[in-house]
Amino acid sequence: MVWAVGMLLPRAEAQTPLGLSIEFVNGQAQLNVIGSSDGFCQIQWTDKLSSAGLWYHLDHSSVGGAPVADQVPESATSRYYRAIWTPNTGMVWIPPGSFTMGSPTNEQHRTSIEGPQTMVTISRGFWMGKCEVTQGEYLAVVGENPSYFNGDRSGPPWYDQDYGHDPNHPVEEVTWFDATNYCHRLTTQERAAGRLPTNYVYRLPTEAEWEYACRAGTTTRFYYGDDPDYAYLELYAWYGDAFGATQPVGQLRPNPWGLHDMGGNVWEWCQDWYGPYPGGTVTDPRGSVTGTARVWRGGSWYQIGRYCRSAYRFSHFPTYSFNALGFRVVLAFDQP
Repeated sequence: MVWAVGMLLPRAEAQTPLGLSIEFVNGQAQLNVIGSSDGFCQIQWTDKLSSAGLWYHLDHSSVGGAPVADQVPESATSRYYRAIWTPNTGMVWIPPGSFTMGSPTNEQHRTSIEGPQTMVTISRGFWMGKCEVTQGEYLAVVGENPSYFNGDRSGPPWYDQDYGHDPNHPVEEVTWFDATNYCHRLTTQERAAGRLPTNYVYRLPTEAEWEYACRAGTTTRFYYGDDPDYAYLELYAWYGDAFGATQPVGQLRPNPWGLHDMGGNVWEWCQDWYGPYPGGTVTDPRGSVTGTARVWRGGSWYQIGRYCRSAYRFSHFPTYSFNALGFRVVLAFDQP
């Protein structure tokens, strides 16, 4: 079995790159982060070290932190690793690349607004929250928690329910304006603390960035496969009103790039005005120039499984809110 260790530091600042040391313990690869960088990093792996190879999330770590283990299948002939600086363990690096946005006309439960399929290039990598923004995170930045699933509720639509005060549930009952205000405040806070790379901001993902990150190199209905009978969706998504409420983030299986709850739990606001796809080939699309509704993605705890498909899209007025609608953030280069 052939092994190699790689490194990457996607920051503009001059800084000693992160690296990895590797050893074998009880048949497992043990990876230790080395270097002089501060903060956290994401360790990724690939079997193909070429422009066509996809990098997959393994785990987070830090310089001098506990080693990260990887159980490599016996069938693997090579495996490569790299360490990528990340602002904190709540963010995942999404590399630049290209993908087909939308769904083919023969996809099960497809809707007409998921086309025409469009070849999209994401020219810059970005960090994305590995989970939806939680009630605790929102409270810490904004100073209030608007969520329905927060404490006792004695009125409609769910009578006499005690939902507790778990800050790890996703924040909901937020408008698009609430979500963008959170991003602005978080950017201001992190800049003041000196924790942001130069010229980067927190914001909502564009719809193209969201689907690109959700698919993580896949082309199937869901990021784990087509699953025509929805036999495995419960392993990846809270959906179908099975539990009657949101659930704490990050409990179910992630997609190949390490993102949790990209399907289910709460819908997620995107940056874009809703509009039709252009078709053809585009780079870094930002949706319709104007509109009346903003895009949602991902499905929720309340909706049936078809809405959790990678290509499904919905929209509503930016002033709208309800208890199955939240968001996640990206940290990206502040383009002029």
